[in-house]
Amino acid sequence: MTKDGPLWLVVLSVATGATLGAMLRWGLTYAFNGTSWFLSSPLGTLLSNLCAAYLMGMALAWLSTRPEISPAVRLFIITGFLGAFSTLTAVLGENLHFMLNGQWLAAFEHFVMHIVGSFIALLLGVLTIRGHL
Repeated sequence: MTKDGPLWLVVLSVATGATLGAMLRWGLTYAFNGTSWFLSSPLGTLLSNLCAAYLMGMALAWLSTRPEISPAVRLFIITGFLGAFSTLTAVLGENLHFMLNGQWLAAFEHFVMHIVGSFIALLLGVLTIRGHL
């Protein structure tokens, strides 16, 4: 038993949502990343992040007014589906939590640590494999 319910239900909720979210992300990148458009950013990845962020906003707003919704449904939507559709949404959702609680410095710190920190980690990973570290 977990704080969100039976372990089997938590695992099933997250895994099912994650499978669907990851497949949707793959579908967008498969369909659009080879598409030429006016910016250099891959279109499918951008669509995934922007759609997931929009859906995260909708989900958080909707779920915040419905405490009767079970934790399994919340885990399916937020952690599973949107988490796999774009992990950026998890960072944005956490940032929104800080902002709604008036914790502006924490929101800024969190955003910078995740976005800038992840990019630095990405560069370090490349440098490690290429033998530069």
